[in-house]
Amino acid sequence: MLKETWNNYTEYLREIKWPFEPKTWLIISIVLAIALGVATWILVGILQVIPMKFAHGLLFSLIILIVTLDITLAYPYLLAVRRISQIEEALPDAFKQMADTLKAGGTFEYALRSVSSAEYGPLTEETNLILRRLEEGENLENSMRAFANNVNSKVVKRAVTIILDSIAAGASLADILDEIADDVRATHRIMHERKSSTLMQVLFMVTAGAIVAPFIFGLVTTIVEFLMSQSISAFNIIQRVSITEITMLCGAAVSNPDKTVYWNCIKESITMLLVCYIIIEAIAVGFMVSMIREGNASKSFIYIPVFLLIAYLVYYMSYIFTIGFFGR
Repeated sequence: MLKETWNNYTEYLREIKWPFEPKTWLIISIVLAIALGVATWILVGILQVIPMKFAHGLLFSLIILIVTLDITLAYPYLLAVRRISQIEEALPDAFKQMADTLKAGGTFEYALRSVSSAEYGPLTEETNLILRRLEEGENLENSMRAFANNVNSKVVKRAVTIILDSIAAGASLADILDEIADDVRATHRIMHERKSSTLMQVLFMVTAGAIVAPFIFGLVTTIVEFLMSQSISAFNIIQRVSITEITMLCGAAVSNPDKTVYWNCIKESITMLLVCYIIIEAIAVGFMVSMIREGNASKSFIYIPVFLLIAYLVYYMSYIFTIGFFGR
């Protein structure tokens, strides 16, 4: 599975003529992500440019590292996906133009030249490559299959296969091109309708999972910390707790006989549990959005880090802003 993913990623970089080799780009992305993560930790954890507790600073630095790595690795992939989408969008019009040329008595090669002179974006570039292969002596079948292999699209591969089979069988290619164009256009219309019909659900999940819930939990964290720090009954509980129990909860030996550290450990534990919930929620939202918008979970790696960063920033800003209401 990992090898197949890497091969697909390599293919995407090749399609967009990315200036770096895949392994080189992976190393650059990792180094850049680590550098930004360390820089963030220095700013918020050591220099306290933005006042953060140790756990929050460490978690925020880790999120910055993950988001940076995700963005740098996903950027070439997004460019390749956009290129494939542009080719698929232009395919129906190009096939219609080729069909009209064939019906007017032109040859298939002449129909390709008519497409190469039109403005179909990346599809025009691919058509020019097909014509160049034909001019160099390559036969039509190999040229068309090279085009299908050069575009990582099931729609293009299926269309090329149908065209070649039609040529081999002696069928009316003009009618076949018309039918393929209608089929591709209908497929894209269905995809657009699905995205349009699910837009409100996606907006609701993103708003609720990445903005509203983290804001509420930031407010809850402030209230919990305030109530626990002001609770008089807490000290009655503290006096009945042994040093051993404090050590077990805090993870280190406590030499301070004042057992208020126990209550602070409980307070920090509740805070971290709320943060963990926000992280899990952001991951779940990323998976659901990927399933609804794309029809599979393979693109969730693009959504999850972004939602994670948004959720944590909203949570922490809510936490900082509401502290002022309690005079802390």
